[in-house]
Amino acid sequence: MKIITVAGTASRVGKTTVVSYILSSLSNRTFSPKEKTEKYGRVLQHAGSTSRETIENFPELFHYKRPWSALKITIRHEGSCPRHTGCDTCDDGYEPFKILTSDDIIREKGKDTDRLSIAGASKVVWLQSDSDVEKVGIEEALACFDKEHNLVIEGNSFLRVHGADVAVLVVSPSVEKTKRSAKILLNKIDFVVINVHKRHTSKEIEKCKEKMLALGYDVPFYVVNPYSEEDYFNQAFIDRIQDILFKS
Repeated sequence: MKIITVAGTASRVGKTTVVSYILSSLSNRTFSPKEKTEKYGRVLQHAGSTSRETIENFPELFHYKRPWSALKITIRHEGSCPRHTGCDTCDDGYEPFKILTSDDIIREKGKDTDRLSIAGASKVVWLQSDSDVEKVGIEEALACFDKEHNLVIEGNSFLRVHGADVAVLVVSPSVEKTKRSAKILLNKIDFVVINVHKRHTSKEIEKCKEKMLALGYDVPFYVVNPYSEEDYFNQAFIDRIQDILFKS
């Protein structure tokens, strides 16, 4: 199982949009034998051949044919009592974490989880967890996926308790705030994605990048517009993910 995790500096920076773009790009990506040879020719040549037979002997290199699934993590920081008043109105059956897989919930129109399904995730799981039990909740949620699945995870909490093959941090020029949960991931991020729209100016994008550099994010930056179908930087972003997955 390959794991890509997508965190964000704050709410509304576009984590779900970026996760959906990754899913749609990787879920629909297939390679012909010629493309595989061109992309991984040096590895195959080192093995002594670049034939179809050799390619088929390296299934771990070509994980794109495996299903891609998605896990959305929502951390409930308020715990079992959102009001903290002792009014006895909360449900006695309160659970410290819930794992939601029902299509009635996951495929509800307009929900982030439905967007992930539409983007190409073969299975979507939604974890809702109190912050003090996030590790247990995450492990239980991971157990919902088959081992042959690759996984894209949305949420800042995952990297606090688990490793990933690729770790992405999403930031937006439209959102000034940087959550503490993003700052503590400083040394776990592979690269930063500046999620932009056409309305964002070059000055705004550069200011956003400067802010992240000032916070200590000394990693590669990618300016990505997931809504643009023909964008060199979008493809460079996906190629970077593929390169890291191949090496991990």
